[in-house]
Formats: sequence, structure tokens, C-alpha cells
Amino acid sequence: MFGRRRRWRARAALASLVALGGCAHAGARGQDGALRWRYRVEVPAGLDHLRVAVCFPDGAPRRLTIDEDDAAAVAAVREVEAEGGSAHLDVEAAAIVLGPLRAGACVRYSVAVDALLEGSGSRLHARVGEVVSIDPRLVLWRPAKLYYEADVALELALAPGLKASVPWPATGEDQYRLPVTSLMWASQAVFGALTTQTVEAAGATFSVAIVDQPRKLSAAGVTNWLTNAAETVAALYGRFPTERMQVVVLPFPGGGGPVYFGMALRGGGPAVQLLVSSEAADHTFPGEWVAIHEFLHHGMPFVRQSDAWLSEGFVTYYTEILPTRRGFRSEAAGWQALLDGFGRGREDGTGQPLAVESREMHDTHSYQRVYWSGAALALLADVGLRSRDRERSLDAAMRHLLRCCAATPRVWSAESTLRELDAWAGTPVFTDLARSWLSRAEFPELEPLYRKLGLDVIEGVVKIRQSAPAADVRRAIFARPSGR
Repeated sequence: MFGRRRRWRARAALASLVALGGCAHAGARGQDGALRWRYRVEVPAGLDHLRVAVCFPDGAPRRLTIDEDDAAAVAAVREVEAEGGSAHLDVEAAAIVLGPLRAGACVRYSVAVDALLEGSGSRLHARVGEVVSIDPRLVLWRPAKLYYEADVALELALAPGLKASVPWPATGEDQYRLPVTSLMWASQAVFGALTTQTVEAAGATFSVAIVDQPRKLSAAGVTNWLTNAAETVAALYGRFPTERMQVVVLPFPGGGGPVYFGMALRGGGPAVQLLVSSEAADHTFPGEWVAIHEFLHHGMPFVRQSDAWLSEGFVTYYTEILPTRRGFRSEAAGWQALLDGFGRGREDGTGQPLAVESREMHDTHSYQRVYWSGAALALLADVGLRSRDRERSLDAAMRHLLRCCAATPRVWSAESTLRELDAWAGTPVFTDLARSWLSRAEFPELEPLYRKLGLDVIEGVVKIRQSAPAADVRRAIFARPSGR
């Protein structure tokens, strides 16, 4: 969503990925590595602290760390101890240093929740009423090196009356398996006064947690809203991009649109956070764009933040295309929405080349420029593919990305993603298009394309000419794929 700020740290992500990429065979364990460990997290009724035990059945590493370089997370650690050995927090090194421990020994510590919330700038950390939200990466201290084959599990011990929402695959009641991405990518664990429900839609299971705050949105409204959004996204892919998803819904005081903000998260499993208007009624949610936008992110590989023009741009394009295909508005209204967005993108930005705008987006707040420039390139690619070969389209390219790359535990660059798409297309159409515009400060030129498609823009209003040279391509873009 426009204005979204994700706190991926390039240094930590790179270190984790190097370890993942180079250590994928059993037994290749370094001094600071381990292949198997277990967490137990106690969550008390007051939500003032978390008690954590991390146990190493096969022997412990020499030090524990966290993925993010966050001083608040280090400062929030209390009462570090180890069974049958020594353990202490080295604040300067941001590490828990361990003495020799026997196999099966556990390290215990507590985390002061308010110290973590007050000191960290992450929007994943919050206390809302009787609910606390945290990013588990800042609580689950772990070996410095991560391995593909790492066997990590977690048990939650919740005080009576508390509920939890986490993204991890469940292995039993309050028992979870933690993929290594739980410890290197952002995610959200929510504890407290939650209303939970399960929504089955488009072949996927959505574990929904609603923060208990005043709202007009009912349980039936949640089901209808998320079902509609899931089916809208599934119409592109033939199925929903993931089999399961954590959904956290936070009602927020005020009116306006039904959904204020959304965020897609991947650490430990697919998830979205959705901030909704407390005054929005059930009927306003079906067809709204934020849930569709965030769901779409999970059909793409995890593209690095500096290349947001690609990940956010392609998703923004389909955020406008898919509701029109589903019949929420006419073809003319769909084109109007796209052209209005392109106009906002053209007027935004700092006058730098698109590659620079994308890299500095969170500092300059040039969200509209980056998102809509990427969407413009998506349109150019879609028309180019469809004009060359009626069997090719950006739809098919997106389905290829889902099959090949969306679930890979790595961060992709735009370059590697475009190379993958070029290999699928059999021509460097994506790389050439990006090369043409990333180095330029101008917004992608679309007027010749409008004329080709039969789109006349008169005083900002779109008029459709049915006799245009590529009218069939224009109609195909908003046509729902047969059999989907």
C-alpha cells in the first residue's frame, strides 16, 4: 500500500542468505551454528514480558544473536542464564555469549515487552488495548548461522484467556515448526484479546485474528470480504498463491475507506496485516483494493526493497486489473483507474531516475512515482507480449513466477527476476523494457500505447474507440481468463 515502510535490513538479510546459500548439507555446522533447537515462550496475562527458553538437543553454539540490528531488542533482554554453564548478554556485540554447555541444555532469558515496544521503530511492534504485537526476530535469539536443514520448533505457553496469532505451520496445539525465514524475515506474532476465525476460500485456509477493538465489521463480513479478495486473486493464478495465510485485522477509529493500510509479510509463512476503519460496515469491504494488493504480493518472489518498482509496480497493475475482471466496474472505469494512477505517478517524485527513486523511496516518500512507474512498465510488457503472441501475456508470466519462484527462501533482485521472465518468454523483453526506463527521470511514455489500444483521453476522461488497431488486446487485458 502507498506509504508502507518495511524494515528489512540489508546487512542482516545478506548475512543470513550467505549462510543459507553456502551451508545446505547435514553436519556442516560451524562454531556459531546448530542444526536443531527448540523454543518455549511463556506469555503471561499482563503481557509485560515474555519468558523464553531455547534448548539445543545436540549441543549449543558459542553465541546467540537476532536478525535485526535493533538496540531496543538488546536493551529489552533480562535475566540471561544457562543450565550447567555460563551465559551473558554482550550489549556491544548484540549477542548472548555462552560458555560450553552439555547437549540438551537450555538458555533462558526474558524480554521486557514495553522496553521493546518503546525503543523499536518497527510498525510490527505495538500495544493496542489488551493486545501486543511483536516481530519474533527481535525476541527469538538464535545461532549466528542459519542452515537450510535447521530443525526449529516452538511451543507457546499462554496464560488463561489469551489467544495468539502466528504465521508458523502448526504441529499440534500451541506447537509449531519454524521455517528458517521465521528468524530472518519480518513477521508478526500477536498475543492478547483476539477474536479468531478460520476462512476457507479459493483453496486456501486463512487464520484470521481480529484485535478486539470497536468495529462494525462482523465475522460474516470478514468471511465475505476475504473470500472475495482471495477469489479475485485466484482468478489470475488459477488458484490462490498459498495454501494457508495468517491475517491480522486491526480496527482503527475513524471513517473513510474501509481499509486504511495493508502489509504483506513472509517470515515463517505468508501473512498480511490489514488496518480497517472501525466505522466501515460489511457491505463496503467486498471489492476494496488493499486486501487484493497484499494477497497479490504472495504470488511473486520476495523482491528486495530497493527494487520496489518491480514488486510494487506489477502488483499495483493487477490491483486495478483484477477487480475490473471480476465485474466490480466497467472496462472504461478500469482504464480510468489505471490512467488516474499513472497521472499521480507522473506528478510525484524527486526528478531522479526511476532506479534511484525506487532505491530511495522510503527516504523521499516517492511512493506514487515508484509504484505507478512500475505499473506502467507492467502495462507495456503486457501489451507487448499479447501483441506478439496471443498465448503470451503478463498473466502467464505472473503464473510462471508463482510456480518457479514465489516460495523460494531467498531475496530476489529485479535483475534476477527479469532474467527468469526473459527465459520464460524466450526473449529479453522484460530486461530490455527495464533498461529503457530505469535510468530515466521521465515517467514511462504511454500515449502511443493509448492510441494503439483505442484509448482517447479528453480532459482527463477516458473514451474507448472500438476500432483501434489493438482493440482486441485492450479487451483481453480486462477479460477474465476462460476457465478461471
